[in-house]
Amino acid sequence: MQMKGMVAIVTGASRGLGKAIAIEYAREGAKVVACSRPQSPTGLSGTATETAAEIGSQGGEALGIPCDVTNEAQVKAMVDQVMERYGRIDVLVNNAGLMIVGEPFLDIEPERWDSLMSVNIRGPYLCCRHVLPVMMKQRRGSVINIGSRMGIEVTAGGGTAYSASKAALHMISHTLAEEMREHNIAVNILSPGSLRSEGAWVIPWNRRNWDIRIEPAENGPCAVYLALQTADSMTGQYVHIDNFGKTWGQVSSPR
Repeated sequence: MQMKGMVAIVTGASRGLGKAIAIEYAREGAKVVACSRPQSPTGLSGTATETAAEIGSQGGEALGIPCDVTNEAQVKAMVDQVMERYGRIDVLVNNAGLMIVGEPFLDIEPERWDSLMSVNIRGPYLCCRHVLPVMMKQRRGSVINIGSRMGIEVTAGGGTAYSASKAALHMISHTLAEEMREHNIAVNILSPGSLRSEGAWVIPWNRRNWDIRIEPAENGPCAVYLALQTADSMTGQYVHIDNFGKTWGQVSSPR
């Protein structure tokens, strides 16, 4: 169990990639804190507490906390609750996000633009703002920001809003990694590929290549590897699942 004794926070853990990462961490022995909004704004099923309950039914340890990552008071309360229960935070996965793809720029209303930017950029900012002081005191930790190839390449249907938000998150990650290097905290970006998830299905544009998309759970080993890193081993990197075990992740973990 590679993550035995570690405490990991996963945002957007009610379904899809976040839930898959939370389950994989628990299987590897981590105490998992699953976070998500109490209800999906698009009506999708699943909650953080349900993810935690599923982990518990499989013999793992998890705490489900309803939390809107765009609300600083809720983020602070979530981190305070984690510290009160576990006394440490080893891993933060900033997975919560919104997607607008396959739509022309002029069809994206300001309200939806602002909502996406708030979740995709403000959310990771707030989570890092409240988790990093804990990691700094510990002199180690790993932050994993979920990125996208759409943030580094202009792709058909990429969408100005989504691509811009991921490009911003990538740059935040690269610069934050340098700032946190002296504290031995890793900050890396995982690009999970095109996923066959509930959230992806509700966007018609995503269904055009549904048969070649991958299951969220395939990212589990990638997320575990990144969770084990510190600034001494790997930081400031953008990595894609397609290259796992080829150009990265093939070396034994440092712990």
